[in-house]
Amino acid sequence: MGLKRAFANIEFMIVIAIFAIVAALLVPNFVRWRAEGQATACKNNVKNIGIAAEMYAEDNDGLYPPNLEKTVGPYLKLLPECPACGEMSYHYETSIDPDRYTVYCSGSHHPTRRPDFPRAGSQRGVQERP
Repeated sequence: MGLKRAFANIEFMIVIAIFAIVAALLVPNFVRWRAEGQATACKNNVKNIGIAAEMYAEDNDGLYPPNLEKTVGPYLKLLPECPACGEMSYHYETSIDPDRYTVYCSGSHHPTRRPDFPRAGSQRGVQERP
């Protein structure tokens, strides 16, 4: 009886070791997949803000909005939040030339992207990396 119990304990320890190995292999992938998902959602937010700026320009003789708040209401229900940091981290810049704009996620919220990316602009469209 003691031998059977010892054998069952060894089997149990082997199963636990296998689960630990599988978890050690999968957890880093889950973290990376989540970061990639957040970066993709952020890129889509930047793209939607850019589309709202383009729609504003269509309705205002080709002039882009002076700030993002001008797009809320007719073009966006509300300004989106970056899914990685949980706050509104999108910055909008216009140039002296009124037919250019850039919108980007500021900071280093996305470990798989460089700081201040993704970004979109009137000249280059959506960029994930420089």
